[in-house]
Amino acid sequence: ANFDPYACRLEVRPLESSNPVGTQQVLIATIYDAEGQPRRARRVEWMLEGAGHIVEVDESGWSKARGGKVDNRYAISYTDMTEHTIDRGNSDPSDDFTVRPGQSWCVISSPVEGDTHVTVYAPGIHNWDKHKVNVTTHWINAGWTLPPTGAARLGAQHTFTTNIFRFTDRMPLANYRVRYTILDGPPAVLLPNQQRTAEAISDLQGNASVSIVQLQPQAGVNRIGIEIIRPPDPCCPTGPGIIIGRGETFMEWVAPNIAVTKTGPPSAAIGQPFNFAITVTNTGKIETEALTIRDQLPDGLTFVSSQPQANLEGRNLVWTLGPLGPGRSTVVQATFRADRVGAVTNTVNVTTAEGLRAEAAANLEVTAPGLSVAMIGPQNGVVGMPVPFQISVTNTGNGPATNVVLVDQFDDGLEHSSGANPLQLEVGVLAAGETRTFPINLVPRRPGTLLNRVTATAEGGLTASAQASVIAAQARLAVSKTGPSFKYARSQVEFNISVTNPGDVPLTNVVVRDQLPPELSFVQASQGGQLASGNQVIWNLGTLQPRDTQRVQVVARAEQLTPRAVNVTTVTADPGLTERAEAVLEIRGAPALRLEALDTRDPVEVGETTTYEISVTNTGTLPANGISIVAALPPQLRARSGVGPGNSQPRIEGNQIVFPTIDGLQPGQSQLYTVVAEAIAPGDARFRIEMRSTSLGPDPVIEEESTNIFRPLGPGAAPNPGPAPGAPPAPFPDRPPGPPPP
Repeated sequence: ANFDPYACRLEVRPLESSNPVGTQQVLIATIYDAEGQPRRARRVEWMLEGAGHIVEVDESGWSKARGGKVDNRYAISYTDMTEHTIDRGNSDPSDDFTVRPGQSWCVISSPVEGDTHVTVYAPGIHNWDKHKVNVTTHWINAGWTLPPTGAARLGAQHTFTTNIFRFTDRMPLANYRVRYTILDGPPAVLLPNQQRTAEAISDLQGNASVSIVQLQPQAGVNRIGIEIIRPPDPCCPTGPGIIIGRGETFMEWVAPNIAVTKTGPPSAAIGQPFNFAITVTNTGKIETEALTIRDQLPDGLTFVSSQPQANLEGRNLVWTLGPLGPGRSTVVQATFRADRVGAVTNTVNVTTAEGLRAEAAANLEVTAPGLSVAMIGPQNGVVGMPVPFQISVTNTGNGPATNVVLVDQFDDGLEHSSGANPLQLEVGVLAAGETRTFPINLVPRRPGTLLNRVTATAEGGLTASAQASVIAAQARLAVSKTGPSFKYARSQVEFNISVTNPGDVPLTNVVVRDQLPPELSFVQASQGGQLASGNQVIWNLGTLQPRDTQRVQVVARAEQLTPRAVNVTTVTADPGLTERAEAVLEIRGAPALRLEALDTRDPVEVGETTTYEISVTNTGTLPANGISIVAALPPQLRARSGVGPGNSQPRIEGNQIVFPTIDGLQPGQSQLYTVVAEAIAPGDARFRIEMRSTSLGPDPVIEEESTNIFRPLGPGAAPNPGPAPGAPPAPFPDRPPGPPPP
């Protein structure tokens, strides 16, 4: 009845361990049931004998008594209900440990060397064979540094050294045994006993060393096990000692390995120098011994130079170089010259003092390039017009032509846009069979037969030349213009323009531009003439054949009186021709009307009225007839009344006031119209007047008058003075004065 029916087995970890004195060891106990599941809230007793003492036990397990340390050698705890991590309270997270459900823990420590024996007891387990576990902790005042991974040439000897020191003050420790064991890898033994296991005793510097050597050279890696053995307990000097630490290191047996490459151009022109690069690389993990490079010179190649300098032994180039470190490369640059056309193979081999060997070859195709050049262009040209020439250069050989240059030289009657003569074109490399074409535009500056010559050159003394000639003719252009000597204002006037090609060369891109003076306005033009900006009429006539004439006509209207209105025509044509002609016209008097409007009160308060006075004056030289005035009021105003000449009454049609038509307004005379309007809404009111007259033609004359309308202010406020003359309207005319909105 006193035993737990579920708890069946106790497990404690670690069963044995070695720790430096003054440190702490955590023991974790787990109680399992028959199914292997951890059991929670089970009692665990900890009993210590030997060196050291109990520091603390798990008190977070759930139990009525909770448990705790009774004294330095006896403690009680209970297995935990939940998982949690124990933080040792320092900045190193790696020493934290996790306690899971069904586990409990105890911390022990010792300030002196010796062994601690802890009996862990689970009283709830009925089976006496499984209810207790004994664990041992060795406290040592020692630390050690294991040897790093070694590397040595095949067949060489390598020494491993383990250093042992006192943990508390880092002083060397003598008389510790270190056992080395070859665990696997290529056949090897430890010296001096030539066995796979050897022991060394640390000296006064704390070093314990053994050497490893291969039974036969073979690449690979040996794994070496290392055990640190403390001397026997002084209380039992005949004891075997205690293993206080274990570890591993490795021994890698390596050899140098060389590789060689030879690189260069796939082809070379006969007689031209070229370079081969010989690169030797140590791909192994250890330095080679001295290197010897031999390059066998084949027929068809001549050695020119090298870096470093080679020794010539018959048809062999020889370079003797020093050892080459692991992963490093050395490069030899050699310059050769090709002496015959065809395929050439150049072989190089490398040997080392220890017998390593590598070989590489480079294939080269020796070629012979050729060069030809051609030039084509038109037989005829025109002075001032560009003449297109086309230069084609071809490599007629079976190898690349290098440093190809074209030089184009032409008669002084031809001109290039750059101003240069001759022109030089850098072609560069031209592959076998390749053709490149270059357009050249030259402008004849005088008539006659003009010659253009081109020369092509390339490395190896290659050269070729070609030429072409052009017969340049002179182009001519003529223009005449007729029109009346005078016209009355507002009447139409007609000008006739004739364009002639009196020469023997067709003229292209013929364009006629007729510049109307400001006193004339455009009405229409023949032959598709179009009015452009600046009161200019333009005809595109295209091509004009030799001794051919084309005629165009422009109709304009006289707008302003002037004794002299000059109409200028300019004709342009390719090649670069320009001619001018002009006609002079007097524009005589005709009726002219001036429209003016003025508001008698501005600004105006909403609800008040203002009067607009409209004046029409004949500023021309003839009486004006059919004068009609229509006034349009904006939304801010409402028409009240109006009076026209002779007290005539207008018609009020919504926001429009239409006055009766009048005739016979003599030159210099004026007529007055008035309109009374009521301000109904604030804002910038634009009063618009439109005048028409049979003497003026179909287009109306329009005038506007601006009035500022404002809303009445509160008692004592100053009236709105309105905007200053010429100032723009206020952005918020109905807002009372005050600071601007935020």
